[in-house]
Amino acid sequence: MKLTKVGALATAALFAITACSTPGASAPASDGGGGTTTPEACANKKGTSSNQINVYSSLPRQGSNAAQTDALVASIREILDGKKVGDFTIKYTDLDDSSAANNGDWDGAVAQQNATTAANDPDAMVFIGHFNSGAAKLTVPILNAACLVMISPANTYPGLTTAVEGVTEPGEPESYYPGGYRNYTRVISTDDKQGGAGAAWAKELGATKAYVLDDTQVYGKGLARAWALFATQLGIEVVSADGTSEGFDAKATDYAALAQKIKDSGADFIYIGSITGQNTGKLWKDLRAAMPDVKIMSGDGVFEAAFYEGTGEAGNGTYLTFGGVGPNEQTSEAGKKWVADYKAANEGKDPPVYGIYGAAAAQLALDALTRAGTNDRYEVLKAVFATKDFASYLGTFSINAEGDTTLAEATGYQIVDSWPPKFEKVLAAPE
Repeated sequence: MKLTKVGALATAALFAITACSTPGASAPASDGGGGTTTPEACANKKGTSSNQINVYSSLPRQGSNAAQTDALVASIREILDGKKVGDFTIKYTDLDDSSAANNGDWDGAVAQQNATTAANDPDAMVFIGHFNSGAAKLTVPILNAACLVMISPANTYPGLTTAVEGVTEPGEPESYYPGGYRNYTRVISTDDKQGGAGAAWAKELGATKAYVLDDTQVYGKGLARAWALFATQLGIEVVSADGTSEGFDAKATDYAALAQKIKDSGADFIYIGSITGQNTGKLWKDLRAAMPDVKIMSGDGVFEAAFYEGTGEAGNGTYLTFGGVGPNEQTSEAGKKWVADYKAANEGKDPPVYGIYGAAAAQLALDALTRAGTNDRYEVLKAVFATKDFASYLGTFSINAEGDTTLAEATGYQIVDSWPPKFEKVLAAPE
């Protein structure tokens, strides 16, 4: 895929940094008297360069996600690299958090090393990443210990910022913030909302008995659990193990036995939380071979051309949800222009769904750096969290105290007989 010109707005890798805990987990930390206290990790975090600010991204640049991250990186570079912020010029560095050893998918050790590289660079002021929630789970504490703000264009697992009963793990999200303050933000909504919206849509589609699968990764399991939880509340019988999500072996060579098990359960609907690289091509093919007419739904982790290339005709009919707004459904004039510019530079092809979210993350970074006007990490971090009514390609949003965007849209699609899938409707999660 060609890189876009958007014409936009100007674990072993863990290093030793000690941070004492301050009450609460917000940014900035409150002193209880109307002012703010500086977390110990954020003291004396001014850069050493008098004229350069560094911004890093960490995304999977190989494998099935490459088409997505090509678009993200091109947008980030266009928006940030070489731009002036006060007396400083921004230098952008694109880091790869995938590895050939992991079949081109994200690699936890590599992600941690990337975070350590950025944290140890005194002139690094913003870290954009990751694409995969599992990677963020490993690196948020590294960056928290270094007072480096993180902006994710794509992480949707809710436990990174908030606890959701039945979905997130014990101790989340506090366990990711050893300094007692928040340093992680995102411009995409969370999977409790996407899962709930998908379950409500499944109910509309006639689902009565569902089997729920996940790839056992942080993202896949969280999304599938959320879907199962809301499906049960809506009266859909969930017949997978324990009435929730059941993990499948992504390294299996055959899913015929699993497909027969699901068929024998009487399920009329299958929901799968997974990323593309988790053997989804073989899984879909075996499910379709056993149950050619069963309805299948999945989420944004497989919302990419590489998924359909792997499944072929077995992917036809699949319902897909996206925990945001797809490119052709953007409503802001700036968003529409971003999409039009991408198509013009890429032979009329639709941008991958997360491309515009990478652009929005870069917009947020540039705006916060401009407002901070300094190369002090804590001032930049506070500026990101102070974002309010920010006009972006995605529309207007704010960042709340937990680090989440106020945008909460979800959209539904169906693969008919080719890629890209057909837009079906805007989705709403149940109350």
